[in-house]
Amino acid sequence: MKMARFSASAGLVDGNIYVLGEVFDPKTQTWVNFVTPKMSHNIHQSVVIEEKKVYYAVDEEAQSFYFLLSEGIFQTSGKKDSSTPKNRNNWCTIGKLLYCRGTRGRILWCEPDELIWKEVKGLEELQLSLCGSRMLCSLDPKWQNRELTKVKYDICRLCSNSAGNVVIFWTAHLGDPESLELWSAEVSLERREGGEIRGKIEWSSAIYKLDPLSHSA
Repeated sequence: MKMARFSASAGLVDGNIYVLGEVFDPKTQTWVNFVTPKMSHNIHQSVVIEEKKVYYAVDEEAQSFYFLLSEGIFQTSGKKDSSTPKNRNNWCTIGKLLYCRGTRGRILWCEPDELIWKEVKGLEELQLSLCGSRMLCSLDPKWQNRELTKVKYDICRLCSNSAGNVVIFWTAHLGDPESLELWSAEVSLERREGGEIRGKIEWSSAIYKLDPLSHSA
């Protein structure tokens, strides 16, 4: 890339890889800039919808933009994101819809032309286990005193897979604050009559465990 970028989304359209402001041609192995207007605020999230060949972006002030890849046109949509952008991260596309992780263990979705985020239903049990924080008691071997450790739980990463499902990741301290586990779950999605989207957990398990002794002094 010609310019360093942070948290930029990439998408494959017609064999080319698009990142906001640049496009990569795998055949020639070269990056080419595409013109974007000067923005007064930083881009918070961006995503490519391959089916529509459109690159969407939202800035820190919730103003949305889109870039028509086939026509090379970059414009503001005239619409604002429905809530605070910093509370929605890891945007991804499944079909023609946008998905992201919200706060308190929620998975959100919206129509890209509306940017009115709604909650994926049916995942209340997952949200209950993830939201909030807990106080865990640990024994400090150096001082021989018990210490309370506040541990927060929430989804730390969301993405999509080739099956068209959402995959989420989170960390967990199960009883021992010195022991850390990375958990993952795959969530299938179904759109019901009336437009509601419901999720179903296909599987959920720990995929990595950090042994307390592996990072002790």
